[in-house]
Amino acid sequence: RPEPIVTWLNGTMQLESGNGVSMGRHVTVNRLEVPHITRATLNNTYRCQASNTKLVPPVERSIRIEMLLKPTSVNLTNKLKVFSSGTQYNLTCVVAGSVPDTEIRWTQNNRPFKRGVLTTTQNNGKVFSTLSFHPQPEDDGTMLKCEGSNPRLQNSAIEDSLMLNVMYPPQVTLSLGSTLKPDDIKEGDDVYFECHIKANPKEHRITWSHDGIPVTQNVSWGIIISTRSLVLQRVARVHAGFYACAAANDRGETQSSMVNLRIR
Repeated sequence: RPEPIVTWLNGTMQLESGNGVSMGRHVTVNRLEVPHITRATLNNTYRCQASNTKLVPPVERSIRIEMLLKPTSVNLTNKLKVFSSGTQYNLTCVVAGSVPDTEIRWTQNNRPFKRGVLTTTQNNGKVFSTLSFHPQPEDDGTMLKCEGSNPRLQNSAIEDSLMLNVMYPPQVTLSLGSTLKPDDIKEGDDVYFECHIKANPKEHRITWSHDGIPVTQNVSWGIIISTRSLVLQRVARVHAGFYACAAANDRGETQSSMVNLRIR
């Protein structure tokens, strides 16, 4: 008493506000409305000062604004164009702008990536999640993704991704032709083998062997080699034994397991 003069401040800046409303019994209510707050409002301190005489300093109270904010950026650092199978790599995902908490998920083809070791650190308002892992041949051509979100806000996730290009030696398996019955091959039949190869980069050489001895094409003897198959026409007992194929690329050479050709 008398009614106070109310002043609002944001930090040191004085704000315009409406007139106070007297509630009776020497109580006055003065409201400040801040429309459309932005990210910049985080940690702003609003102060309300009331004075009704110059004999004493104004009385004031303050409040600091806390906010829930979505991430503003997610970046995968040290993106490599080529990875080598079996070599350890460190990929770091940097998430900025999520307040007060940050959740980081790693996925491979949209499924949780559970291999490797994850370490998380924070610095200057950013969260760093580092994945240490050894790429495998089956990772080649898959999408590795890092997703940052605020766990308190729905639909706050943003992401960055990397297509894995993994180099590895050939993976080789050998089988008898799918139409053949291994226990029912007799002299005079035509036989073929199929060499199944997965390699990155693509194989540049395929070789065949019979009981450890190289097999070369000889059409007059009925031995025909095409891209990934070996054809033996009109087989005889000399053709029986263990066959293998081998493939080579820039990363090395791999031989398949032996397949036993039995001839009745």
